[in-house]
Amino acid sequence: MNHDIPPSGPAMPQHPPVEAAIPEKLDTRALFEALLRSPRGLASRLAEPHHGALARFLAIALGSMLIFGLVLGSFAMNEQLWAAPLKITAGLLISGLICFPSLYIFSCLAGSRAEAGQVAALLTGMLALAGVLLLGFAPAVWIFTQATRSHGFMGFLALTPWLIALLFGLRFLRSAISATGASVKGPITLWAAIFLLVTLQMSTSLRPIIGRSERFLTDEKKFFLQHWIDSAHITLPANPTNSTP
Repeated sequence: MNHDIPPSGPAMPQHPPVEAAIPEKLDTRALFEALLRSPRGLASRLAEPHHGALARFLAIALGSMLIFGLVLGSFAMNEQLWAAPLKITAGLLISGLICFPSLYIFSCLAGSRAEAGQVAALLTGMLALAGVLLLGFAPAVWIFTQATRSHGFMGFLALTPWLIALLFGLRFLRSAISATGASVKGPITLWAAIFLLVTLQMSTSLRPIIGRSERFLTDEKKFFLQHWIDSAHITLPANPTNSTP
C-alpha cells in the first residue's frame, strides 16, 4: 500500500519576537518595563537627546545596591550595617567607570553606531536591571544572614544572586547594542568577562564586606580566588564582639 507524502511547503520566514511598545514619556516605571520587555526599542530611544534615562537608571542601580548591601551587612551587624552598603555601591560605581571606556571601544569593534552617551545609558541600564533582580533575592539572602555564621556560605550566597543578576543584565546589554548596529558578538562577550572579573576583584579589594575587621579597608593585596579560599573556614562568633580577618 503506497502512501503519498505531501510535498513540504516553503519554509516560513523567521521573524524576531515583537517587543512591547515604549511609552512616549520615559519615566522610571516605563524604563524598568522597557529593560525587561523592549531592550532593542529602548536602545533606539536612548539614541534620542534629552531622554533623561541615565540619571534614572543610576538612581535605580544605586538604591538597589544600597538595600542589598544592608541585607548583607545584617550578617555581621554593627558597623557593617553602613559599611557593607557603602562598599557595594562604591564598588559598583568604580567597576562601571573602569569598564566604560573598554565597553565603548568594544561596541565600536562589534559594529555599533552608538555614541558614548548612548553606551553610557545602556551600561547604567544594565546595572539598574541587575540591581532590581538583586532586590528580588534580598529576602531569601536575609533569612540566611540570620541562620548561619559561616563566612564561606554567606560569600557563596552573595555571589550566586550577583552572577544571576549580571547574566540578565548582560543579556539586555548585548541585545541593546545589537540594535545599534553591532553584528559581531565576540567583543561584547569579551567585555562581559572583563566586567565580571573586575566586580569580583573589587569585592575583594574593598573587603571586609560580609565579616568584621578593625579596619574599614585592608591594605593587603590579594586575588579574589585566594580570598575566597582563605575565608571559607571562617565563622562569625556567636557574640560578634571580636574582629575577624
